[in-house]
Amino acid sequence: MSMELQLIDTIFFSDKRKNLLLLLKDGPKTIEEIKTGLEVSSSPIMAQIRILFKDGLLVQNGDSYELSVKGKLIVPKMELLLSTFQIFNENHDYWARQNLRTLPPHLLDRIGELGSCKELVPDRTHIFDYPPEIMDPLYRSGTVMEVSSFFRPGYPGLYLDLAKRGIEVSLVLEKPIYEKLISDYRKEVEEFINMKNTRLFVCDHKIELASSIVTDRFISLSMISKEGRYYNHEMVSFEKTALSWGQELFNYYRDMSEQVTLI
Repeated sequence: MSMELQLIDTIFFSDKRKNLLLLLKDGPKTIEEIKTGLEVSSSPIMAQIRILFKDGLLVQNGDSYELSVKGKLIVPKMELLLSTFQIFNENHDYWARQNLRTLPPHLLDRIGELGSCKELVPDRTHIFDYPPEIMDPLYRSGTVMEVSSFFRPGYPGLYLDLAKRGIEVSLVLEKPIYEKLISDYRKEVEEFINMKNTRLFVCDHKIELASSIVTDRFISLSMISKEGRYYNHEMVSFEKTALSWGQELFNYYRDMSEQVTLI
């Protein structure tokens, strides 16, 4: 077995070793702290420690065990890979239908940061509405940011209502969506952009996903399928890492857009 395959076997083919490495990512631990943290007895965990020593992933410092320099380089990457496995395993059918290339490459590489997600599927009578499951956390948010390449009939009323409640609202819209809003809801758009807690940006570039809402409470992501279709299925996460990921996605499109201050 090559050194690379042996290292992969050491890290991934034992839950005890994998969990021990992740535990030590937070700093050195004594054997008693390891036993408590992993809820194991001395004999089984010492066997795993010896294997990790042999492969150069651990060192001992007095009574404590910690990651070696090699371990400190590998474990964060291992954690990202494990989170990526988890997100695809939990919602395999959803992600298999999506064109993942529509996500910016630097965010696709870190898609595992979305963490534990739930797919929300609308019923036929509310196919173009926001999922009811996100409405309560949406109204309890302090900030709301959305990127969108399609038009929802509820846009003008919803975002005006959120802004009037004191919520910071920022929108990035693909240019054809903005033009439709101006055509059909000019008065509401003017009222929106004249408020102190709102920002509206227009993107001349193609927005490659259907929509992304990120607040200080959750992220809701809706993508385009591999066939170029939109099904209005939302993937929702309340994880802190997902909120940071969603903020970066919003900033990515905001930075290629122009803010509207006058109509």
